[in-house]
Amino acid sequence: MDRWRPFKRKYFDTGPLRELVLFHAVHHFRSESLRSVLQFILTPQSYAHCGKFIGSFQRKTTSASVVAELHYWIRATERTGQERLWNRYYDGFREMGMDEQLVNLLKMDVGLVARFGPVDVSLLEIAKREAGLSPLVLTSDNDLWRECKSAELPVQDLRELALTEQ
Repeated sequence: MDRWRPFKRKYFDTGPLRELVLFHAVHHFRSESLRSVLQFILTPQSYAHCGKFIGSFQRKTTSASVVAELHYWIRATERTGQERLWNRYYDGFREMGMDEQLVNLLKMDVGLVARFGPVDVSLLEIAKREAGLSPLVLTSDNDLWRECKSAELPVQDLRELALTEQ
């Protein structure tokens, strides 16, 4: 974790937020139908490790586009559990002190939007404009990871983080 100390602000993509809530839903809500959707955070140890990593950052930020993408995912789950999932996001955002920012579509480069979609471009734009705040993007999206590297933005892959020894 010490190698991440210079980074003060964490930017969340959809994948890590979805994965954290999925793990919670499976293990605390007993939502067994969601177990097959879990991809990276599979054990209580990896969940705790990711939570400790996330907690080590002073500020946490996501984009309004990420929240919209979470909505799209939640709508595809069982209707009876949707409010519980949203409540978990609300609680998680409050606990983390999550900041949510908006990037207007018309301010995004259309070429990047065509290649990566507005969700990823919104995170790239937020991280670029706040480069002086020592940003680190947390994602499970290979394309976003590569584009962050290309733009010389620090990035962490959730898969690597979840598999890291505690």
